[in-house]
Amino acid sequence: MKKSMSFTFAFLITLILICPRLWAAEAGQFYMGLDFGSSRVKSDGPKDDSIFVPNQQFKASDSVYGLHAGFQFNEWFAAEFGLMDFGSTSHRFKVKDGIFFLVQPNDTQTVDVKGAALSGVFSYSMTSSLSLFGVVGVAAADFDITQSGGYSPFVGSLPEHNSFSDEGFLYGLGVKYALGDSLGLRAELRRNEVGDFTFEVASLGVEYGF
Repeated sequence: MKKSMSFTFAFLITLILICPRLWAAEAGQFYMGLDFGSSRVKSDGPKDDSIFVPNQQFKASDSVYGLHAGFQFNEWFAAEFGLMDFGSTSHRFKVKDGIFFLVQPNDTQTVDVKGAALSGVFSYSMTSSLSLFGVVGVAAADFDITQSGGYSPFVGSLPEHNSFSDEGFLYGLGVKYALGDSLGLRAELRRNEVGDFTFEVASLGVEYGF
């Protein structure tokens, strides 16, 4: 009885381990990759028009890096999850002229962002090695924002910190080039709109399928 139970248990474990591989082999393959590039960050400027010049925008750029993993269900569709560090960007806003400040306002905003995304990737093969793709999905990000530059003669600098999370969506276009059965290159332009911020990302990456 014990031998029968042990055999049954071993068979079930083997079946659990093998079936996903068989299913994946029939439906497509898993893949993962690394991405490097640059991001242009945009957002609204200060809302206090009594101090700052009105209609300003936060605009800054920095390098980005990330990783992604997905499953290619068929020749034209894949589901993909990705993580990306958008770097640290800063912008100094213009203060109105002719104002005397006892305490100088914080006029510099620094934004540190790390994000995650879940998306669908829709591909179209141009040749056996070259394919175009479009991506659309949902995105989430953790923000760490610092307002600095202000100064008081009594206490010195007066930085303000604010950390929060927000959600949004993304879309983009790209191209893939297969170097072999498992290795490939990828170039992409992607736009992430999360909360009040927009991230326009241009990236290059390498992918490995298994």
